[in-house]
Amino acid sequence: MYSPDEWEILAEVNSVSCITILSLIFGRKVAMLDGPIHYGQGLLLVLYGIAWAISLIACMLTSTNNGNFISCSLTFYNCTLLYTVFKVTLYMHFVEKIYVISATRAPRYRCPLYITNICLMIPHIAIFVLLTWFRVTSVRDEFPYHCSIGHELPATVAVLCYDVFVASLYTGIFVKYWLFPNTAQQTDYQATNLYIMARHSLLPSIMAIVSAIVNYCIMLWHQGEERGLVLSSIITLCVTVLCCCIHWVTSHPSEIQFNEKILHRGNGEKPVKLEIKQHQEVVILTELNTQA
Repeated sequence: MYSPDEWEILAEVNSVSCITILSLIFGRKVAMLDGPIHYGQGLLLVLYGIAWAISLIACMLTSTNNGNFISCSLTFYNCTLLYTVFKVTLYMHFVEKIYVISATRAPRYRCPLYITNICLMIPHIAIFVLLTWFRVTSVRDEFPYHCSIGHELPATVAVLCYDVFVASLYTGIFVKYWLFPNTAQQTDYQATNLYIMARHSLLPSIMAIVSAIVNYCIMLWHQGEERGLVLSSIITLCVTVLCCCIHWVTSHPSEIQFNEKILHRGNGEKPVKLEIKQHQEVVILTELNTQA
């Protein structure tokens, strides 16, 4: 009778642990939402959802990875397609963060830096095509028929260089806004919060660089071919660590206060004043700008 080896057991434990952590931070983020969801918060929810899906799929495919070419192929696309979508969403979060920290008054699509950063997402289409074209998916002929997946050298080197370039670029921009703020940041009424946000945003951007280097250098070390459940576990762990870093940053009181003020300003409402009187009567005194 076949019994799972230590790698299969560790992969299942890793997947279940990551699913639990991602579920906790996802639930925590949803519980913190109060009122309408703006674009940045929506990106976070999508990011957590993709990471949770990667972990769940990895957990389900681990038990069927051996001797099953369909499961092996699905593991490859989970580590390639969904992981690429996760990285694009992560970079979009960085782009939005840079736009907010810059304190520019121009709309997003009239901001040259924002447009440039969005254009940097387009090459990911070519990268996914490259990863798929140079894919490695095979099931060993000998017992216990291990699944092996990966990417050949051209695809691995290309995606490693591009990920490190993009993540390093965003890290450099965060450092610039942290140490050398522009005039708009210095004169903004939320200048202190913008300074803290720029400093804290360095953590997830640096972790994005580290995760890319670790993931693809391991791939290169194994000559572009790893056991399916091992690569799946590495990807699952990377996305979980990145989500935890981002959750820590976005749960900071300065960012929560900043988001609340953005929502109030976007709704066109003045702050709501509550007066509690006897007999549990609550009188809500509010005035809309349209009624001013």
